[in-house]
Amino acid sequence: MEIFFYLFAVYIIFSFFLSRFFVPHLSFWQSPVPETIPREMEETIEKLKTQSSSPKEFLELSFNYLGKKYHSERLATILKFSYLFKNLENVWVTNGFIPCTQSNFLLRIFLVKSGFFREDDIRRRHVFVNFVPHQYLQVKLDDKWLDVDVGEKHRGMPIGKHLKYFG
Repeated sequence: MEIFFYLFAVYIIFSFFLSRFFVPHLSFWQSPVPETIPREMEETIEKLKTQSSSPKEFLELSFNYLGKKYHSERLATILKFSYLFKNLENVWVTNGFIPCTQSNFLLRIFLVKSGFFREDDIRRRHVFVNFVPHQYLQVKLDDKWLDVDVGEKHRGMPIGKHLKYFG
């Protein structure tokens, strides 16, 4: 039983501390939105921007677009560990599963590149769900911070909520 507790402690230390030093978009510091992004991504952002009359509308359209194209899964994050390290171009052409860190990075790019949001209007948050770290965003809108969990949209998670259960 003692070995189990040691292994569990090592897992927790690795998952919540050491992984932040080498997993992209999970680190203690937030990497900036890249200057250049894939042309198709720029076109999608511009299309959503023309359909939006406010930051709130752009956030909703981006959330819906990315939430339909991608989804997160805790077990797949473990089984498809290499997906954590895909570059932006490879992530953009993917459909279906991507880790929550990747879907949040895409949403940050959309929001900042739209001009409706600044980088300091977006912050990353982490929770422990089913023994796996999970990331979601908080987006400042009308001087309030909204939870945005784009990777969980496929499960019905709306803007304003995030995955937070244990077990």
